[in-house]
Amino acid sequence: MHAQRLSRSIRSLIAVLAVSGAALAQASPFRLVLATEEYPPYNMSGLNGAVTGISTDIVRAVLDAAGYEYEIAVYPWARAIALARTQVNTCVYSMSRTPEREALYKWIGPLVANDWTLFGRSGASRPQTLDEAMLMRIGSYQGDAIVAYLQTRGHQVDVAPSDDVNPKKLLAGRIDFWATGKLIGQYRLRQQGVEGVEPVLTFNHTEMYLACQVQLPDAQVTKLTQTLHALEKSGAIKKIYASYGYTP
Repeated sequence: MHAQRLSRSIRSLIAVLAVSGAALAQASPFRLVLATEEYPPYNMSGLNGAVTGISTDIVRAVLDAAGYEYEIAVYPWARAIALARTQVNTCVYSMSRTPEREALYKWIGPLVANDWTLFGRSGASRPQTLDEAMLMRIGSYQGDAIVAYLQTRGHQVDVAPSDDVNPKKLLAGRIDFWATGKLIGQYRLRQQGVEGVEPVLTFNHTEMYLACQVQLPDAQVTKLTQTLHALEKSGAIKKIYASYGYTP
């Protein structure tokens, strides 16, 4: 009889713990791991290792409004996108949404626009179309999607190891134009204190997203997308751009 009462007590305790565990699991906020790269002013390392940037602040605003827990870390781009492909509840930003990538991720966004732009020396002739710059030397950097875009269209691309060197190469006349994202170019010019360079032609409009591992539940994708749209309607996204000195 004692053994039966003990057995019933143990079963009752297990049942209580199971219910309590289920309640705690339900109450626990959804958690995401976020990977990104150095891509200012969209995502970049700030003071004391904090990750900042326009895209970062938008992502933080979305996740905070959705009530999610998260952590953000900066990686080399190849590792960042690999993590988001293979690790559950892991996302990467700022990711261009291309046909080749479409089925590899769940997509939330667009977060930000990224207009590909030719920068030239102030006062120099301005091409009206990209074709008019066909015989010109255009600077870009290794790994940038702009390189393949221009090369497949027959342009001469001077590929540098880093985009940081291109403003001064342009001023020195080593390249005729510098191709980069418009906000990225403006950021680098301000960062380096370079004058006499300005945007002369926007030749492609792209958008960048938060791309998540494919097992992310559709309900979470829907919630994040709706939260982002609500922030856009409220004007919160424009305020984030303005805090960095830009207008979307």
